[in-house]
Amino acid sequence: MRGRRYTADTIGLLLVVAAIITFMALLDFTEGTLVSVWVRFIRTWMGWGAFAVVFFLGLAGVLLILANNEKSVAFPLKRIIVLEGLMFSLMAFFSALGGQSLQRASQGLDGGFIGWGLAEIVDRFLPAPISTILWGGITVVLAVSGLGLTGLVGNLLDRLLEDEPLESEGQAAESVASAPMDQKGTPARKARKSPEPKGHAELKRGDGLPPLDLVLPDKTVKADETNIHDTARRIEKALADFGIPARVVGFRQGPTVTQFAVEPGFVEKTNPDGEMVRQKVRVAQIANLHRDLALALSAERLRIEAPVPGQAFVGVEVPNADPSIVRLRNLLESRPFLKMRSPLALALGRDVSGQPVVGDLSRMPHLLIAGTTGSGKSVCIAAITVCLVMNNSPETLKLAMLDPKMVELVRFNGLPHLYNKVETEPERMLGVLKWALAEMDRRYRLLEAAKTRDIDSYNERAARRGENALPRVVILIDELADLMMSAPDQTEHALVRLAQLARATGIHLIVATQRPSTDVVTGLIKANFPARIAFNVASSIDSRVILDANGAESLLGNGDMLFLDPEAGTPLRAQGVMVSDNEIEKVIEYWQQHMNGEVEPAPWEEMIESAAQSEGQDDLVERAIRIVKEERRASASMLQRRLRVGYPRAARLIDELEELGVVGPSQGGGREREVLVSKDDGEEQRNIDYNEDEIEEDPE
Repeated sequence: MRGRRYTADTIGLLLVVAAIITFMALLDFTEGTLVSVWVRFIRTWMGWGAFAVVFFLGLAGVLLILANNEKSVAFPLKRIIVLEGLMFSLMAFFSALGGQSLQRASQGLDGGFIGWGLAEIVDRFLPAPISTILWGGITVVLAVSGLGLTGLVGNLLDRLLEDEPLESEGQAAESVASAPMDQKGTPARKARKSPEPKGHAELKRGDGLPPLDLVLPDKTVKADETNIHDTARRIEKALADFGIPARVVGFRQGPTVTQFAVEPGFVEKTNPDGEMVRQKVRVAQIANLHRDLALALSAERLRIEAPVPGQAFVGVEVPNADPSIVRLRNLLESRPFLKMRSPLALALGRDVSGQPVVGDLSRMPHLLIAGTTGSGKSVCIAAITVCLVMNNSPETLKLAMLDPKMVELVRFNGLPHLYNKVETEPERMLGVLKWALAEMDRRYRLLEAAKTRDIDSYNERAARRGENALPRVVILIDELADLMMSAPDQTEHALVRLAQLARATGIHLIVATQRPSTDVVTGLIKANFPARIAFNVASSIDSRVILDANGAESLLGNGDMLFLDPEAGTPLRAQGVMVSDNEIEKVIEYWQQHMNGEVEPAPWEEMIESAAQSEGQDDLVERAIRIVKEERRASASMLQRRLRVGYPRAARLIDELEELGVVGPSQGGGREREVLVSKDDGEEQRNIDYNEDEIEEDPE
């Protein structure tokens, strides 16, 4: 074996030397009896293609040397054949460019005799310009395929066709597939960093939108490979101590956790026939050891994804020693976000590999958020709001914010997208929901009249006719539990009806709660909110309420979340976006400077006032009853004077008293109505009720 290795190394070295000498001789830097004959031969027959001989000689020598030093490089026969075809097509192309001159070929120019012969064959069937173009196209195709540039060229064409910006994310995500480890945790080869598109994403943004420098970019965090490899060895050792053979085959590092890819091994067991058989370790055996692994790794909390969807390994997610903060700017510049091409695209965070996690609210079409106090709900709502207003003008997007906690969302007051101000009183918040139902019905009537099926087609038709478009409306509720406690029936009815029907009209809901119990997140509400985000919750029961699965109880808090995309079906772990108060103030200030219009009253003001007036009208009727009892006469003019209302309202009060049986019918001629009840009727009834209560409570 050792002799064969030395022989191959010697042959490889000789080929490399031959390539160097041939190259120097082609450039007339050296000469000799054998060298001159060799160079004259390849020049005459191959022309400028003689330099390809140098390439192949050197390549063959390098491959032989690497193969015998345990650094084998895959170079399949298919690629070798393609490269040989590239060499011949290149010679024919050179000959066609040179006018297919036999004299030039004999002088070692163009493609030599071989190139001239190939070009001459094709030239008999096709005219010269077309044959030249044909050979050029064949050369390009073979070059792309033979040199392994297919993927690169495909990506470049996709970006050019899609007009995508090429902007760096600033986040290096370690690829599991590209970072395999042996059983000792040593990487077999260095993990590749995921490429991110580069360029200027600002060029993609619409005119008048805020510049991206209003929000902060991410800070690049370098992976601590020493710590990662040590953790991988500890995972393997901990599993081996419990009799589970497994090895860590890779890792993916995110902002908050690093996911280690654990590949289950085989165990030998004896079957009833006495024969030894190898069986694969069950995934459940690894998943049941999450507490033991947390103890072995000294981790506060540890989550196991068994298995990782679409992969042949189990994911062990270990918290990072130094978690990084996810900012909004790089997500807004990322290719996944820009490819959505949606006005309601949401930048939610980064997953366990550092890749952007984005969603489209118009396809969700509503979002339910849950988590304990301090887990990141309000920060998530603030980040979503900033993301929306960074990509939409106040003419195209309106926001209605309900903040029962009174301190989280009020910082958005003054934003032109906002209807008037953030609502904090329960009565007014119910008025907002009632208005949303009325607005939804109004929009459906508009869609029906325009014979369109949704807001997008309606706005397209309105733009063609020069009419005003309907803005999209997003209603954000920071704490659902408070509304459900004050008016559960009205709140549930409004949310369910909006969730079922409002999508086509461009009205969307984002609802958050810190108490994901069944009396708050009812079955009807949950069924109509397929898109959900779970931050850290108190128990696995709460996790199942919000996600229909365990896992949220193992999250780390501070923005660590599980995102359930209705199109994906399985929760995706991510670190949420952090937006500071300073960033929010800059965005609000930008829109205030560019939108100088006056603040309009909220559209639900009239509905709230009418509700208050109806309550006041009940008091007015009671006062009118007391007056007619005391005066023993009833007329519209008297009530007008005593109650200080207009004559129409006084006349309506008389009619209401008649319906209640307090006064008699009209006698005509402007005469006063007869009072049918006595002054003491109400007091006597109260005394009767009181006496009945005493009799019921009397034990005798």
